[in-house]
Amino acid sequence: MFREFGIPARIEKVQTTERLEELRKKHTNVNNCYVSVYAFNEGIDSKTVYDSAVITTLWFDFDHDKDISKCLKDVRKLYQRYCIPRNVKPRIFFTGGRGFQLNIDFPFPIDIPQELKRKSIRDYLMFLKNEYVLSTLDTQCVNNSVSCMRRMSNTPYLDKKTKEPTGKYCIQLEVEEMLDYTMDEIVELSKWPRVRPFEYPGIHNQQALMSFLFFICDELEIPYRSTNSIEYLLSQIYQGKNKFTNEYNNSNEVVNYLPVRKCISNLINESIESGHSGHSENTAIATELIGAGWKDNDIAFVFQSIFDEPGEKYGWYTDNGSAGYQIKNIRAKAINRFSKNRLLQLNVCQNKYCGCGG
Repeated sequence: MFREFGIPARIEKVQTTERLEELRKKHTNVNNCYVSVYAFNEGIDSKTVYDSAVITTLWFDFDHDKDISKCLKDVRKLYQRYCIPRNVKPRIFFTGGRGFQLNIDFPFPIDIPQELKRKSIRDYLMFLKNEYVLSTLDTQCVNNSVSCMRRMSNTPYLDKKTKEPTGKYCIQLEVEEMLDYTMDEIVELSKWPRVRPFEYPGIHNQQALMSFLFFICDELEIPYRSTNSIEYLLSQIYQGKNKFTNEYNNSNEVVNYLPVRKCISNLINESIESGHSGHSENTAIATELIGAGWKDNDIAFVFQSIFDEPGEKYGWYTDNGSAGYQIKNIRAKAINRFSKNRLLQLNVCQNKYCGCGG
């Protein structure tokens, strides 16, 4: 079993905490230090098999370029509306820069089928983003799912342009600090690393695990009862996984899905926050998500989160939550995602060197 260490580009696969600590010390004050959210069972001597991720947690990355307090507001909202009703205890981190990270840890590793891991985590986080209107939850990180990298706790935050330390650290917070402290007080805390021990709360979070399994069962149309055991739910998921395989995979065709580019992720988050998006921007979003392998109804869910209007007004979704004719037409015509130049023309991408590609 191993994790990936990055700066943030992935540079080494690490099998021991001792080696991870060596890398952290080597790169502290030289590079921003990242580690994979999940550990992996396959690919230590070759390309990492991300679907071999050991699922022990759900990870949320909240990010805003201009106003970090909006991230804090979303973290509090997720805690109050999701965690408290389920008696869930999260781990919370201020990155020292533009946002927060939050983990909802499970009592033990959960063995779901490999072919379901990436999609189940991505779809569940996107469901929570829309359910609780978490406008600063980073869509690109949601889409990356099991392959996400996170900033390491107690490492200094370096300016991405100058590579100079900003004087702040990525730090863990107690739940009470997250709830009671102002944003300025949290920033003040981040001026020093916090070496004090924090409780690992996974043992308390069985209801979070159950909610995740119920979501997978709903996606696979597997009937269940709230009193069913974890073992029973997992056995039903393994039996029902073929529905996923048959619906979304064609053994005679290789589909190369493209990752959602950061510029589009930013556009989605900004549109949800403002409650508006133009037709060209909507087309850019739809073609991007189709190219990333999203289902039509999930894409429609994104547009429902942007517009507070009847479904038939714009044609991106219907009143019952399914995809509208705009999405269906784009898929039927096999329209490619927008080029780098087109994104620049729309001012969606504002830097020709940002690396969002073609």
